[in-house]
Amino acid sequence: MRLNGLFGALVVLALLIGGCDKGSLLPNQLPDTKIALESINLTGDNRLNSVVRLSWFGTDRDGYITGYELSFDQINWTFTTTQDSTFRFSIPAGSDTVDISFYVRAIDNDGQIDPTPAFLRIPLKNSIPEARLDTENAPEGTVLSVATYRWFGSDPDGDETIVAAEMKWNDGDWYAIDPRQPLITFVADTVNAGEALVYYGNNLNPQTSPINGVKLNAANTLYLRVKDIADAFSLVDTSESILWETPTSPFLVISGQPTSVTQIYQPILANLNLTYDFLDYGINGGENQPKFWNPTFRLLLAQYDVAFIYADATTYNNAVTGQNAMLLSYMAQGVQQFTDSGKKLAISAQFASNSDMTSIRGIYPVEDIVISSGQVRISNDSAIYPVTGTNYPTIQPQNILIGIYPIVKTADADDFYRAQLTKIGGWSGDNLVGVRRKYQGNNVNHVFFGVGLFQFNKNPADLEDLFEQIFLNDFNW
Repeated sequence: MRLNGLFGALVVLALLIGGCDKGSLLPNQLPDTKIALESINLTGDNRLNSVVRLSWFGTDRDGYITGYELSFDQINWTFTTTQDSTFRFSIPAGSDTVDISFYVRAIDNDGQIDPTPAFLRIPLKNSIPEARLDTENAPEGTVLSVATYRWFGSDPDGDETIVAAEMKWNDGDWYAIDPRQPLITFVADTVNAGEALVYYGNNLNPQTSPINGVKLNAANTLYLRVKDIADAFSLVDTSESILWETPTSPFLVISGQPTSVTQIYQPILANLNLTYDFLDYGINGGENQPKFWNPTFRLLLAQYDVAFIYADATTYNNAVTGQNAMLLSYMAQGVQQFTDSGKKLAISAQFASNSDMTSIRGIYPVEDIVISSGQVRISNDSAIYPVTGTNYPTIQPQNILIGIYPIVKTADADDFYRAQLTKIGGWSGDNLVGVRRKYQGNNVNHVFFGVGLFQFNKNPADLEDLFEQIFLNDFNW
């Protein structure tokens, strides 16, 4: 009986084993998603700004996570394989605060999506933008006619949220400027008192409306502020005060040489009864030079009808561009516009063997300088002499001059003065030292000497006669 019972039990067990499915699969387990922060419990001024870094992760008990989908409305989803990111959120225009809803759902290796996305509410508060004038490269002390400023606007919520910028002079009205134009130049309007023309960048033409509040021949302060998309204004930034002077004459004299040179030219100009405005760009290492040559110098020179510039081979560093160049190189763009418009310019320049002529070639009526082995000089019993007309004097130096580099003229220039040269050690080359151009082929408007005229004052009356012929006769049309 016991054997029969045991046999029956074995039969039942065998039937049960034979009736089971082999290797049946359990249902797929859905992935689960978490955001590293469960909540951000901030209110009032403690809210976050619009730049927020978030991270998330997912788990899957029977597989692995292949990616995530992100959403801010549970309608539009964006796929990513990363587990963190920095978000720059937009705060609605005119609003100070906003709550952002953030959802993340994981996707596993079977393509299954977490049906219960992780959620985080992100409380944001608009940040106040910042405005700053570039004081390091701003005008200082006294400025003549033109003042150029560079400015910066920034916002912790993203610089693109800055939607407006304004400037004003003194107690004048706020003037709206393009927030994408960081370089602003003001040119005093000598006709409409208290106003200045406004130029963006290197534009040739001013904005249609002038700015008011300008005090000519008096102290002036510039103010700046910016506004963001939430209509929040920055604190106002303030410039150093400048004394803004205006032209007193249509004639401008610019020195790029020591005061001793100016002292030779000034009596000559006075004897000719020529009144002029004077700028010293050579003094104290060039401290009076414009920080932004273009547009500052170009717009400054445009205020005059006649100019006399004397400079040498000294090079100067420009803090804005990092350029190291001669004054004539920095002035080139302004000079080109000046002479192309028919205005009149005389230049006395001195070069060195290593002078870079690239940036001045063609703008001035000079292609190059003559470089040769050996040496050349002009002795004190020699001279430079005119090769055109009969009214120009021969002028002689008081001392022996060395370091002479005759010039190679441009195709549109005429020979004007040549030099009696003493050639030493096999020096060879042309002796042209003065050239001139005519405006539209009729009237002289550009005279260029490749020597320092102040050195040719053995007989001061001769040098004065040369100035009289150029400024009172050649330019009198």
